[in-house]
Amino acid sequence: MDITNTHCNITWQDKQGFTLIEIAMVLVIIGILVGLGADLFPVLVKQNKLKENRSIVEETRVAIIGYALATGRLPYASNTADGTEDTGITSGYLPYITVGGREKDVYLKTLYYAVDSYLCNTTGPTDLKNHLQDLITGTHTPDLYYSGGIAAAFIVLSPGENLVADSPNDDNGNGRVDMGDNNQFATPDAPVTLSYDDILGAASDTYLYGRLP
Repeated sequence: MDITNTHCNITWQDKQGFTLIEIAMVLVIIGILVGLGADLFPVLVKQNKLKENRSIVEETRVAIIGYALATGRLPYASNTADGTEDTGITSGYLPYITVGGREKDVYLKTLYYAVDSYLCNTTGPTDLKNHLQDLITGTHTPDLYYSGGIAAAFIVLSPGENLVADSPNDDNGNGRVDMGDNNQFATPDAPVTLSYDDILGAASDTYLYGRLP
């Protein structure tokens, strides 16, 4: 009995690979996945930048609080982007050299800063706490607010992806925070929309009061 060809009965059709139709389907699926990836990539980049920007603003907010606890006063704002405070300037650029905080946001824009002027000339933590108590009790009228009436010790702000401060943080329409604005700011947790993409951090008078010894 000849068994030489016993195992050679597999046909050519049994050994063939993918058909042209199957290959075409695979290519179509790959094309769809690549297209989806191309659409999602800019969205993911934008979300990551937004998350990083929020971290920068929060890091700066904490640095300003640390400065207040260490020195017993809050710094004035900077009238230019040189990083040092300018006496009498309560709304402007962040004095990042003075407080040791971050200079720019994730979009490479210098952060903005505003402060209640009553908290800039105190002589130590006890004096600062007394001034905060005056603001809280109404003995002295606050001159900085956010979220429609909450008295703030200070705010720090990134103008966001569009690189300009949005209303209500900018009132005179020049796209920045300065002495021409009315010191009324948005809530720190305001959602990012097509018309508003500022990222704002703040410390209320009561919050800073509670942090002081």
